[in-house]
Amino acid sequence: MIWLALFVTLSLWWLFTGLALISAHQRPPIKNLLFGLSTIVAIGCIASVPYISADPSLIAVLFGFLFALLIWAWLELMFLMGVVTGPNKSLAPQGLGVGQKFKQALATMIYHEVVVISVIGLTFFLGGEQPTNPIIFYVLLVLWLMRCSTKLNLFFGVRHFNHGWLPKSHKHVASYASVGKNSALMTPSSSLAAIFAALLFSRAFATDDTSVALSLFLLAWVAALAAVEHVFLMYRVGEEALWRWAVKSE
Repeated sequence: MIWLALFVTLSLWWLFTGLALISAHQRPPIKNLLFGLSTIVAIGCIASVPYISADPSLIAVLFGFLFALLIWAWLELMFLMGVVTGPNKSLAPQGLGVGQKFKQALATMIYHEVVVISVIGLTFFLGGEQPTNPIIFYVLLVLWLMRCSTKLNLFFGVRHFNHGWLPKSHKHVASYASVGKNSALMTPSSSLAAIFAALLFSRAFATDDTSVALSLFLLAWVAALAAVEHVFLMYRVGEEALWRWAVKSE
């Protein structure tokens, strides 16, 4: 199960990241079409939550994982395409204190964060009181927590960040990132992601239920990839080569 989970997680992570980058850098009419299509797909995935949550089979776990990533991709496109962001559209002013800068940085994305939390809460609600397969909710929750860690690190300080992955319309968001030196938050946050992944792997190896094991392995690999993405922020490792096919100038 561990190798199946690795293959599924790596493949979908690489593919969906690339497709999101391609979509976010299209002309407005194409962006609107792609977002409309992704919205239809996401609604279908969210509507499937009660059925996936009640089905403990291996197939339901795999489809639930796929649906969770499709929902997450839709949420990412929502922000990258500027559909839902925040009230602040201005570049970071010079000379701001940390508290004021953090407040303005949060204002660049606060509406989107509310939507993300609401969607995660909705999947929890639709899953019922005692779901046998809550894979969609847990994948979305882990992805959101790891993304929060990434955003905090970008604000407080990272050594490397590829600004070219953001559309030109999001230059104001990038202006709130501190690039050049890793902050004190980077090492503990990366370590926590790695420890969390290790705990999930341990739980997966300890269970005799194959469906539960697969769910835990999938979640563990998601957490492990989050730790790897933190490394991308700490050191220049040439990760852009993985998605060179997806990023083109606007």
